[in-house]
Amino acid sequence: MEYLELTTTFNEVALPTAWDIENNLQSINIDSSGLKVNYTDLDDNKAAIIRANHPIPSQCGIFYFEIKVINKGKNGMIGVGYCTKQNKEIGDLFIKTDHINNILMPGQESKESELWGCGYHGDDGYSFCSGDGEPYGPTYTTDDIIGCYLNFINKIVFYTKNGVNLGIACNLPDNWKGILYPCVGFRSQGGSIEVNFGRETFKYSAMNNEDISKRLNNALSLEYQGKIYSIMGGCENVLVNLTAELTKSLEKKQNNVFELSCRGKIYFIMGQYDKALEDLTRLLEIEPNNITALKYRGEINYMMKRYNESITDLKKLLTIKPKDTWAMEAYKLVEKL
Repeated sequence: MEYLELTTTFNEVALPTAWDIENNLQSINIDSSGLKVNYTDLDDNKAAIIRANHPIPSQCGIFYFEIKVINKGKNGMIGVGYCTKQNKEIGDLFIKTDHINNILMPGQESKESELWGCGYHGDDGYSFCSGDGEPYGPTYTTDDIIGCYLNFINKIVFYTKNGVNLGIACNLPDNWKGILYPCVGFRSQGGSIEVNFGRETFKYSAMNNEDISKRLNNALSLEYQGKIYSIMGGCENVLVNLTAELTKSLEKKQNNVFELSCRGKIYFIMGQYDKALEDLTRLLEIEPNNITALKYRGEINYMMKRYNESITDLKKLLTIKPKDTWAMEAYKLVEKL
């Protein structure tokens, strides 16, 4: 395959890299790295939300970040998600400000307001979106790693726990054109988290390239590592250009396993689940025991609520890798449904 020439201004885009130190509150302590946050307020009836130092750029088609819960605190009320700018409550007045501090946790903003937000809460496992909350996933606590995926293209949000996709949680409004920030909320004395905006390897392997690149040890693998890595920042033009290049190459070599794996995974990351299923199914026709294809097809079927098909793929994956932690946890999740 010829060298992929992709042009992007990705490196010039200001992505979220740390928490907003300048606008933090007295009850929020942020360490010098800007990544670790501790909540110290003694009043469990108050909540504090801290957002990232930069909004997610409009060029991003997708965005993903993770937090690790260092300490769940007194009652485990920690929420993670996305938010707009909010208002600060001072007595009986609401003053517009860059600070985020009120009695609400992420996702509990009213639909009647001009704000939008979403959040996955650790104490009860609920997902909240613009004020509405419903059962979503398992609770989470100290040492758990929670991921937040946002897709501006297909208007979907999902969360991960310790690398396992928990399914679609909510949708952005169809006409959404606002600005969103990664955020975390606390209503738990002593609560503490550390964020990963991509400086470290994500626990959720779909947002890394290791599962594909480690299968190869040649120059093509090294070439793709840089290309696939740039996807994780979420610039939509990079995603579209890369799938177009892969499609062009696959027209010449229809059964190229590596390129089918790459394109199937990228379609999955983009939220184009039907196209991803087509590539992964084709890949399994060539290599019936391909663990990458079984993993992502099982995950996609789960997200599309095709639970029997998901269980079939996960069972087969476990026969190949019986001690695979991800497969075991994903199977437990689907089996309960």
